[in-house]
Parts: sequence; C-alpha cells; structure tokens
Amino acid sequence: MNDDDQIVLPPNSGPRPIVEGRIDLVIRNNSKVPLEENSQKLLLELTGGDKSRAGLDLVAVLDVSGSMSGEKLAKMKEATKFVVKKLGIVDRFSIVQYSSKAKRVCRLRQVTESSRPEFENMIEALKAGGGTNMEDGLQIGLEVLKQRKFGKERVGVVMLMTDGQENEDSNAAGIDVGDVPVHTFGFGDDQDAKVLKAIADNSKLGGTYSDVRLDNLTVAFSLCLGGLLSVVAQDLTLTVSLKEDESTIKQVTAGRYPQSRDADETSVTIKFGDLYTQEGRKVLVELLLPASKRKRGADILDVAYTYKFEGQTFEANPSTVTVRRTDEVKANQQQPPPEVSAEDVRLGVAEIIKQATTDADNNKLESARNKLLEGLKTLQDGDKQQLKVALRAELEELHALMKSEPIYEKEGRPFAYSLLTSHDSQRQAARGNDVGKFQLFATPLMREFLGEPQKFDDINNLDKYTEEVIKALESVEAIINNI
Repeated sequence: MNDDDQIVLPPNSGPRPIVEGRIDLVIRNNSKVPLEENSQKLLLELTGGDKSRAGLDLVAVLDVSGSMSGEKLAKMKEATKFVVKKLGIVDRFSIVQYSSKAKRVCRLRQVTESSRPEFENMIEALKAGGGTNMEDGLQIGLEVLKQRKFGKERVGVVMLMTDGQENEDSNAAGIDVGDVPVHTFGFGDDQDAKVLKAIADNSKLGGTYSDVRLDNLTVAFSLCLGGLLSVVAQDLTLTVSLKEDESTIKQVTAGRYPQSRDADETSVTIKFGDLYTQEGRKVLVELLLPASKRKRGADILDVAYTYKFEGQTFEANPSTVTVRRTDEVKANQQQPPPEVSAEDVRLGVAEIIKQATTDADNNKLESARNKLLEGLKTLQDGDKQQLKVALRAELEELHALMKSEPIYEKEGRPFAYSLLTSHDSQRQAARGNDVGKFQLFATPLMREFLGEPQKFDDINNLDKYTEEVIKALESVEAIINNI
C-alpha cells in the first residue's frame, strides 16, 4: 500500500512555517506549605496554542454491510462527503469499506480541487450488502497508514464507522492499533458499544468513541474533524522529576495515557500523542514532602515536556516548582488550589459514571441510578461553576437513560461508554440526541464546526432541488416537442 500521494503545494504558497511555542504550561500549587511532613497535590495544565496546523492523513473505514442499506447508507455518504469538503490541500484521504470482507477503495491521496470530485464519486458508488468484518476493515485502515511511503511524520488517524454487531469471526477489539488514534462512531440502535469503546481504549493516544443518532452523523464527524484539523503538536510527552531530599512522587493521574517510571522511581513520563489548538491536558501530581526543621524556600519538582511538529522536535525549558516551607500553615488545615479541587471533582464524577455503568451492565440499574444521584448531590445544585454545570448535565442525562433495561441497552450504554472515553482521554466526542449539549472537552474550533453540517445540508438540499427542477423542465420540454 505504499502508493500514497506526495504532497505538492502550489508554486506560490511558500514554505509552511514551523515555529516553537506551540504548548502553554501552567502549574497550579500551594506556594506555602507546612514544615511537618505533608502531602501536596499539584495540577499541570498543558494547552495547545494558536499556531499553524499539521497536515492530516485520514483513513475513513466505512461499514457497508447489509444492515446499512437505505437511509443509513445515504447518511453515511453525506457525512463522508462533508469530511472531504473540509479537508485541505495539506491533507490526504483514503477510504476503506468493509462488509463480509474489507477492501481499500482508494489509496491515500492528496485532497485538491481536482481530486475532491473523484472522492465524492467513489463515496456515492458505495453499495451495502454482506456481513460485518470490522476487524478486517480496521486492519486495512491501519495498514494504509503504516505503509506510507511519504510523510510518516504527518498526523495519521483512522475514523471507523459501523451500525451493528461484528461477525462472530471478527475481533476488532483485539487489534493492536499502536500509536494511531482511532475514532469510532456507533451509528444507530444496534451498534456494539462495548467493541467500539474497546477499540477507542486500545488507541491510548487520544482515540474516542462517539454514540451517533441517525440524523447527526455529519455533526459527529464534524466535531471530530474540528480537532483533527487543528493539531499543533505531535508526540507530546511530559516528564515530572522529584527533587532529591525534597519530595517523593506518590501518584500521577493522567487518564488512560501511558505512563512510565524510571528505574529509581525519581521521574514519571506521560505520552499524550497529538494535541489540538486550545485543547488541554490536565495532570494531577501528588507529592510527599518530608519534614523541614526551618523556614526556607524549597524546589520540590521539575516539569519538562517535548513535542514534535511534522518531523521536527521541540524541547521546552524545564520548569521548577518552588514552595515556601513555613509554620504559617498546618497540614491538617491546608486546602489545595481551587483548580486542583475542580479536577478532583471531575475525576470523582468520572469514577461514579464508571461504577454506575458497571452496575448497569450487570443488571443492577437501581444501584447504578443511586450512585448517579449521590454524585449529583456532591455537585451542589446552586453552584453555577461551568465545570459543575457540565458534569451535572452528564449525570442527569445518564440517570434518565438508566430508567429501564430497554432504554439502557438502546441509548444508555452507548452514552455512558462515550462519556467514559472522553473523560479518560480529556477529548471531546459526540453523544446523545443533542450533540451540542455535552461539550466539556470541546475546543473553540470544534464548536465552530458544529454549525457547519447544517450549512452543508442546506447546500445539498438546494442542489437536489435544482436537479429535480431541471429534470422537471426537461420533461416539460420533451412533452412540448412531441405536441
């Protein structure tokens, strides 16, 4: 499959700018800490800046099994055409279809004004029929990226869509996707949320699972695309290192992103993969500080990060966390900074969702609903803090979708699993009937893209109406000519 297009830019376009400073780091911690032995929680916030984006290599893995016939296939075609419309000249696109077997419909091609209509024709030619060999489809999609001849340093992503259960001999959840972000989209009531969540979870560097309704597939694709078309940093890694005799690292919390510790337990490194413009990654670090005999300043932690952009590596200057050891505060009285407390609240709610979902999956709906109600109590109805408002909305919706077994099977489980992948990856995904209602991790560009599908639909409907008018006029003309 090493027949991918080499990106060719217009002669007058000039070189693409590659500049550093694509990541902002903010550290939240108490500036004064007790003299006695104590624990401290710090929050590290990494945010993508507003720089030029990386080129995207996107592989759409599309379900064309028999169950996709009719309106579902039409909606999928419409959504995929929207993706092609939004991709630019620095992007490449490939299509893989799967039913009983999978095949690559087109190689990884540069998106240009001339190739765009060809993509649309290939999409329109897709026909439904056969089984659902999702494993084969995902495997071929990954191979398209793995075997690239040009631009392996580019952003490579798979978007996989399905409406139902995979064949018995298919095991897509067992595929090692490596460092490729795979975004899965479950379409309709028969989707297998467990498999789609498992694929997203295997994609530890930012894959998501979107729970999609019949009328909002284009919106779901658009939301995802708003992130993919704004990657400002690749292969982002963060390393925290203790200061000898000043601190011990007790725990580092960063969702499902891979962590590694050095041999002597003095540092922890986290791999985040790609980061979008204005997208954040929050890391909680819990330290144990030894007792100090006197008032003094103390360096307790070093923080460093590196990232790449289209093959070039950038290394930020390390930041050192400094505190004042003092008798002005006591360990049993000190509170963490509000930003640390807020992240603790979010993680607590995510854990409640996980526990409630486990109960619901084991036919313990009453226990699951009670857990969600307890979670709602902790969020204080009168608190207008944006984070808590968003978390309340998630818990309330999930509570409603656990009203009965049929409702949970049809809508509750997909909604819950999508929530969990978003919280674990700190990345937005579509879910529920109202995609715009749940935007805890949405970036500004994602929100902007939410309105794009409606414009696209309006244009499509106008084009269809125009075609119908032309056909009607041609019929009238034929009648007149025959008189």
